[in-house]
Amino acid sequence: MNKTFKILLLLAIFSLMSTTTYGAEALEKVVLQLRWHHQFQFAGYYAALWQGYYEEEGLEVEIRSGFTEDGGVLQATDEVAEGRADFGIGAVDIIIANDNGYDLSIIASIFQRSAVEFFMKEDTAFTSLVDLVDLKTARREKDLLDIELQAMLIAEGINPSRLEIYQHTGSFTIEDLINDTYDVVPIYLSSILYYSEEKDIQLKSIKPIDYGIDFYGDSLFTRRNLTKEKPEMVEGFKRATIKGWEYALENPGEIAEKIALLVEADTSKNESTIAYNRFQAEKVLELTYHPVVEVGNINPYRWEKTHETLHKLNLVSKDFDINTLIFDYEAIKMEEAKVQEKVLRVLFFSALILLLVILIIHITEKKTKRQLEELFQKEMAENKKKEGIIIYQARMAAMGEMIANIAHQWRQPLNNLGLIIANIQDEYYHRELTEDSLTDAVERSRRLIHKMSDTIDDFRYFSNPKTDKESFSVYDSIIAVLELVEEKLKLNNIKVYFNCITSKKAYGYSNQYSQAMFNIIINAIDALIASGVDNKEINISILEKNNYIITEIVDNGGGIDDDIKDYIFDIYFTTKEKSKGTGLGLYMTRIIIENNLNGRIDWQNTKDGVKMVVEVPCKGVDDCGND
Repeated sequence: MNKTFKILLLLAIFSLMSTTTYGAEALEKVVLQLRWHHQFQFAGYYAALWQGYYEEEGLEVEIRSGFTEDGGVLQATDEVAEGRADFGIGAVDIIIANDNGYDLSIIASIFQRSAVEFFMKEDTAFTSLVDLVDLKTARREKDLLDIELQAMLIAEGINPSRLEIYQHTGSFTIEDLINDTYDVVPIYLSSILYYSEEKDIQLKSIKPIDYGIDFYGDSLFTRRNLTKEKPEMVEGFKRATIKGWEYALENPGEIAEKIALLVEADTSKNESTIAYNRFQAEKVLELTYHPVVEVGNINPYRWEKTHETLHKLNLVSKDFDINTLIFDYEAIKMEEAKVQEKVLRVLFFSALILLLVILIIHITEKKTKRQLEELFQKEMAENKKKEGIIIYQARMAAMGEMIANIAHQWRQPLNNLGLIIANIQDEYYHRELTEDSLTDAVERSRRLIHKMSDTIDDFRYFSNPKTDKESFSVYDSIIAVLELVEEKLKLNNIKVYFNCITSKKAYGYSNQYSQAMFNIIINAIDALIASGVDNKEINISILEKNNYIITEIVDNGGGIDDDIKDYIFDIYFTTKEKSKGTGLGLYMTRIIIENNLNGRIDWQNTKDGVKMVVEVPCKGVDDCGND
């Protein structure tokens, strides 16, 4: 079992030992990326985990070492920015990462002072920073520890390029000074002092703060988009972390021992680890300024000065933006409150405007109502006038058609009367007129006149408007129509057949029904004449179904074309020449059947022609078509 696995196992054990079960609510998983090995430098995060502070905030936290199993270094800024971790520990590298395109926000500065110092042996000839030019000072290219050395040199007017840069891998240690590999080495968190005391070697150090370089040390950070998307979660992580640090700083011995177990599970071998972490605890306490300064306190001005220093070193080029660099939960909540306030203001003013509109409407209601009523009455009058004109036009067109048919029917009787009168005159001149011949001539004349009188009665029945509904025979109404068009049927050799006739009567306006039938039959006759077929036929069926009289009129004069089938009931639509058609026949037929008689009209093409279907109610069916 390798060392990393042991560490992860112990982390899991401590987590299980210190957490409390909270029902079935799932915890949000987050990852904290450290910048070094597990040690007291990160004590507050372990304490927050072990004491259950993270869990109280609804978080399940994984704390990752700054090194991979094979010894590779994990840069916290890369891990967080690229989404492999949610939170990280950093310092000036946060500003540099942002300048290189990342978007990170600092949540809390745990170390109120930089943990970087530059150590040398007590007897090293050093009185000022100028002496470093003649000393072998350990420097590495792109080393974060070297940034503060450069800042100190520039502050004293010394060009950092005068100090040589060396190729060195791994950490700088006490052996580098003992073996005179270097005269001065950069150390983080004074860790070298622990080993110098063991070897009884006296050291002295250079602190950046003594030269006005006041950088923050370890600081907690995250991605800025996470602060915007989940500000409550980020603030909860911050709260738990600060509580954890307060606990760790007040109970350093307990936490140091737990960290030692985290690093070395074998208690017989971890005494030195415990001692090292207790040593670190003293240094960490100094860097946090606890309890004088609140844990996690951030002074924006210090971060701005740090940015200025980095700019002088040409390590950053972009402008400093304090609002994006530092996470401010209260500012976010205030911004949300402002947005909510704006929304409420908009809603308030919208409601106010709506109220004013309602008041205006209320004030002008009577006037508006009167105007609307006047407009409505005017529109109704106009519509009635238009409808009356259309009905009048349709009736006149139908009457014209009937008069033409009457003229056809009267032509033969009038010719016969003329012949009878001529015969009487001839017989009188030739002394052949007898009482019997005169009586016969008068009787034949009376029959002809009676037939002509019947035609007039049919016309009067058809044209006379009726205001009261009555029961009527559909068959009789159709016969009356056929008698009016008898001459036209004979002239064009059109046969009419009744296939089925019900004796049950319809209920409504009989003369209006006759007008509708007249329009349908005339259309059938015209279609048959236009078709030119030899055996012209109109087949009529009168059926009764569900208390409705259904009349089917079928011709063999060809069907209705698809391109006009949707328009045949439209007003003024006609396929006839303008001099022969008004386009009102089928329109008025639908109005009569559906509006006046509460019936239905439909049609369909057959094999040889068109079938028109008209349904009208019997007595006892109301206006909605219900029994």
